[in-house]
Amino acid sequence: MPRRLILVIGLVALQAMALLTVLGITYWASQDVLLRYAEGLTARIARDATAYTGDFLDPANDAALLSERVFESGIVDPREHADLTRYLFDLLKMRDDFDGAYVGFETGDFVFVNRDTSHDGAEFRVKLVRAGPERDVRLGWYSADFRRHATETAPEDDFDPRTRPWYKASLALDGISWTSPYIFFTTKLPGITVSVPVEDRGGGVLGAVGVDIGIEALSRFLGGLDISPRGSAAIVSASGEIIAHSDPALVSSADASGSVRFNTLADGEDPILTRAAASIDGGLNDLFPGEIRISRFNAGGEVWLGAVQRLPLEHTPWTVLTYLPETDILEPLWRVRTIARWVALAALAGTAILGLIFARAVMLTPRAGRPPS
Repeated sequence: MPRRLILVIGLVALQAMALLTVLGITYWASQDVLLRYAEGLTARIARDATAYTGDFLDPANDAALLSERVFESGIVDPREHADLTRYLFDLLKMRDDFDGAYVGFETGDFVFVNRDTSHDGAEFRVKLVRAGPERDVRLGWYSADFRRHATETAPEDDFDPRTRPWYKASLALDGISWTSPYIFFTTKLPGITVSVPVEDRGGGVLGAVGVDIGIEALSRFLGGLDISPRGSAAIVSASGEIIAHSDPALVSSADASGSVRFNTLADGEDPILTRAAASIDGGLNDLFPGEIRISRFNAGGEVWLGAVQRLPLEHTPWTVLTYLPETDILEPLWRVRTIARWVALAALAGTAILGLIFARAVMLTPRAGRPPS
């Protein structure tokens, strides 16, 4: 084979090798960059959800402490039930995520204002329990401007605030107390209660003030996160209950008797979430407040990325989990790679054709001192 043809073929081969080398380096480097980006994305979403949850709970904490000061200072006398009712009503109007506010007294009296639209034109319900000397329970429904629309008596109601966990916990701690998440009886929605004891002017126990927070808003927030086409996020309690989820339908379920409860990781309603939690070394309860960890796990025949972060609040030992399949991040890269392969093949084909044309021209060019053949 003529040397000039060998030289041309060699140059074409070197160019092809250069194209393939650049394509291969770009292939692996871009994948590594995107995987690191995916890990950072899941971690950032976990941090955002954690920060939002803290911001979501802080106002209830502040409202309970403010109410304690307002009552103990005498700005509002809690024993004047009419004034107390209006104060609790205004407290609910300040925050849409407050489902109810109430005061339970050491005497057994109870004043409770909650959101209720069961009567036409009404948005709130007031429950007033007078424990003695003759027990009296009255219900009233009010509009947003505090106009009463309906009233009822409930002689069969035997509610006693002194027996409730939120009341006992606040007095036992002699300070602010948070319940574990539970399903509210009236709305059948998930919530949590913060309570704090209230003293009378003599320093004795007057009772306790409580605020109910509907945490279904957390699910709405998680559902609005732009994670990825198939990515999700959830908030899980220390006992494994799903408190909030991108898909609110996965938070709770009703049994045959109609009782509503939180779904748990063990129920497997979201198997990917269950697998993400299991992929954390030491388990979710091994995380310290504010800590975040990244994991990679297999589920449903795919590789998934997960990020978990424990809320920094001691009174709410919840964990935020964010998870998404790697394919959601890598699929755009694969499309780019497919285009790059076709471009490389076209470049190789064009190089080969041009090389052959050039080789033919070189072969037909007479050497110096020789007549053309």
